[in-house]
Amino acid sequence: MFSRRKTNFLRTTTFQLTIWYLGVFSALSLAVFLVVYIFLAAHLHDQTDNEIMDKAREFKTLYEEHGVQALQAEFTREAKAQGTKRVFFQLISPRGKLLAASPENRWQGLATAKIKTPGPAAKQPFFLTLTLPGHQHRVRVICKSVTYGNMIIIGSTLRGDEIMLERYRETFGTAFMVMLICGGLVGWLLARKAMAGVQRVTDTAARIGRHDLGRRVEISGEGEEINALVQAFNDMLERIESLLNELRQITDNIAHELRTPVTHIRGIAETTLKSGGNIGEYREMAASVIDGSDDLIEMINTMLAIAKTDSGVTRLNLVPLDIREIVEEAAELFAPAAEDRGINILLNKPPQTIMIIGDRPGLQRVVANLLDNAIKYTLPGGTITMSVKAETTKVKITVSNTGPGIDRKDIPRLFERFYRGDKSRSTPGSGLGLSLALAIIQAHGGNITVKSNNTKNTFTVSLPDKPSLR
Repeated sequence: MFSRRKTNFLRTTTFQLTIWYLGVFSALSLAVFLVVYIFLAAHLHDQTDNEIMDKAREFKTLYEEHGVQALQAEFTREAKAQGTKRVFFQLISPRGKLLAASPENRWQGLATAKIKTPGPAAKQPFFLTLTLPGHQHRVRVICKSVTYGNMIIIGSTLRGDEIMLERYRETFGTAFMVMLICGGLVGWLLARKAMAGVQRVTDTAARIGRHDLGRRVEISGEGEEINALVQAFNDMLERIESLLNELRQITDNIAHELRTPVTHIRGIAETTLKSGGNIGEYREMAASVIDGSDDLIEMINTMLAIAKTDSGVTRLNLVPLDIREIVEEAAELFAPAAEDRGINILLNKPPQTIMIIGDRPGLQRVVANLLDNAIKYTLPGGTITMSVKAETTKVKITVSNTGPGIDRKDIPRLFERFYRGDKSRSTPGSGLGLSLALAIIQAHGGNITVKSNNTKNTFTVSLPDKPSLR
């Protein structure tokens, strides 16, 4: 019995998909943040270096053209303009003597102590990034050689850059939390929508467990994968329902059709026992019981074969074969029975082979059933004509017999199990041969049609050369 189990939300596929979505989203967001942060930091770094490099070139030109006093005046002016807490300027001799410096220089001594002045041979400017005691922010320093081996040192605090990067981190952190919440909600909604088809399949399966076999899952717009799952599940339900219907029909047939022969067998045995006959009568009774039992076994096996073929349980053993050979073998097999009744079998076949893909035993049984049926209902002296013809994408096998026609009202029901028309009730048979033949042909993707008039009955089997299996 099916029951709906209580599910642990943390173990559901919807929750796990949401976590995976958040993980991927978070990783991508952090990657974007790091890339932007690195580029922003590099841009600010280059911008600061370019600014102090331009200022160093300007100071060098001024010093070489107008001397130390002009450079000192420019140091003073620039420091007051930009703020003595933000920048400092120095001119240092090769021995480390301070020749000029910006006024009120809170950097004096600190910067010089940290900077190792290069020798006179140093011609290229170089940069340093210093962390000075008492200063909250780092300092970017450039050292540029000028005439007489002296060196201009310019320092600029990185306060603006660091504040901008800090605000970027804060802004990203806030935005990341908002995006994480929204992304989690969107991820959960998407995962829930993606799993809606699976849940519908689960609900349908639960209802089927409560014997609601007619229910099917509707195909919606969750995606090709879910639609394929739903279609496969519905096809499986069709097969299961067909199989169960076949089993019910077999049960009904057994209850209805087998009652008479079983009662007949029991009647023979009971009559013989009550009559107190001799050993010969008992032997005759035993022979009748064996014959009746054989008929019952054959009938049951035929019903099971029809049910398995209709439901798809029996798999066809498909191989390349020449359909002419099957028709020829059937004609040869039934030739003695036809001759006993004075019936002539004519075989029309093309000279070349007609190759198809099919199940040899099944097709042999179909042709044998149709030919046996024709012999039963052909009057002595009549004719049975068998023909094989290849068309564009299919093959036709025709079995025609002369004799009394089939009543028009009986034709639609000829392939029903155990159905026997009024004209055939006196002829031996179970009424299952045509049902089995149709099941086998339909399993190959073909069909059997019937035409009849007052003097001729024609059964036509249409088979595709390459079967489209159900």
